[in-house]
Amino acid sequence: MPNILAIETSSDACSVALSFENEISSFHEIAPQKHTEKLFGFIQELMKERRLKFSQLDAVAVGHGPGSFTGIRLACSAAQGIAYSAGISAISISSMEVVAQYANSKIKQKDIVVLVDAHMKQIYVGRYKFEGEELIYSDEEVVLVQKFLDSNFDSKSCFIGGGCKLVEKKLSKLNSPIYDDHYPNAVDLLSLAQRRFITGQIMRPEEVLPVYLSGKEHWTKG
Repeated sequence: MPNILAIETSSDACSVALSFENEISSFHEIAPQKHTEKLFGFIQELMKERRLKFSQLDAVAVGHGPGSFTGIRLACSAAQGIAYSAGISAISISSMEVVAQYANSKIKQKDIVVLVDAHMKQIYVGRYKFEGEELIYSDEEVVLVQKFLDSNFDSKSCFIGGGCKLVEKKLSKLNSPIYDDHYPNAVDLLSLAQRRFITGQIMRPEEVLPVYLSGKEHWTKG
């Protein structure tokens, strides 16, 4: 198992996880608008517990959004700085895929729809399909809440994320499982990052950028 530090602050959760020598430790705290004051303390505490230097890691992973603009910029900046200073690789992963990973691995769902509040009467929609633990399909977009169509889904779909609350009346027609109180967790990010590292899906620190969905089927890096 590669040694990786994972950082995920795209939501109200400030979440950090560390794998080193096949052991995982983590911090995960719901702390709205307090990520800046908590994130670096969490990172330092994890590294201190294992008596590690950043240069002993293989990579640093980050959830690049979409989500809170402030949160994902903070996470990407922290990951960039650590990777630059330590001379290690970076791994950048969709924060919605991190949630889908949880739904697949922890609650054994195969057809997953991640919903995140994009504000300004919009909602981020991520659709993921798995065969076993393998992701075979993914699509991410932002749509107006009023144009979210429950006719696009069926009872086989699992809906997860805080954005479910924005369309709960529409979802209630489907009789589908709904988990509206789950936030992206760095432990799930870590699991994805380990697979990416093993398959060589790494990048240079300067390539780590926040990713925003700016319109239907469009990505924007900022």
